Amino acid sequence: MKKIIIISLLVVAVVAVIIACCPCRKGKSNATLTEGQWHVVRMMNHDLKITAEQFTFTFLADGVFAGTGACNQINAQYTKGEKGELTFSNLVSTKMMCPDIELENTFNQILEGTTHYEMDGEMLMLFSNGEMQAVLKQVK
Repeated sequence: MKKIIIISLLVVAVVAVIIACCPCRKGKSNATLTEGQWHVVRMMNHDLKITAEQFTFTFLADGVFAGTGACNQINAQYTKGEKGELTFSNLVSTKMMCPDIELENTFNQILEGTTHYEMDGEMLMLFSNGEMQAVLKQVK
């Protein structure tokens, strides 16, 4: 019985350290979605190893989300609510094939399923029904 309690406490401690060390939780910011560009750095709990030109997007003030995925231009309409709600609709993309096309398809699915967002410092976290799906870093 003692071993189970000790193992449980160790698991809780490790999870707490991982959450506390997450680079997406470093400080509050007054930044807004429409300031600068956003570069995707994490999807589905995996850090991305992509070029600076890939997965870079802008939230335009007129409700347009636009940028480049792995190799295709991606555009969508976005709607932001007062309590952190965020949805994307009318997603369109060019259709070129490239080595990272599966990442791009995954990101498009994340956008279509986004329900809300949080900002923390220069990080933008996209959520779907309470689960973090992607993290974007502000590019100045």
